[in-house]
Amino acid sequence: MRALTVTLAAFAFLAPALPAAAMTCADIPAAQGFVDKLQPGPNTTAAQTHLNAAKAAGSEAQCVAELKQVNKYAERSAAADKRKASGRTASRRPVRRVQCADTLHQNRPNGTDYHGPRVPYCP
Repeated sequence: MRALTVTLAAFAFLAPALPAAAMTCADIPAAQGFVDKLQPGPNTTAAQTHLNAAKAAGSEAQCVAELKQVNKYAERSAAADKRKASGRTASRRPVRRVQCADTLHQNRPNGTDYHGPRVPYCP
């Protein structure tokens, strides 16, 4: 029983140190399929550019380096697509606060000394 516990404990501590499946140039078709599903945008364009560079790479190391860049931009694009689909993008934008004119500050919007555009919610 004690040997089993030690083995399980050793595996639990060493499992994160084991290398994950390494990328190879054989992953290009899967990467292309993933990029094709993304919505158009700057990160999708960058991912496709790096994917084209990976396809034209002269060595395995250069191909893997480009595929890492594809992964970075594709993850960003997928996250943006997910945010857009959830409808949270508009609510995350900061609200611009404008101080309206009052008795002491007539140079603010809608005051007598203000020379800018009308602000609809200032009285």
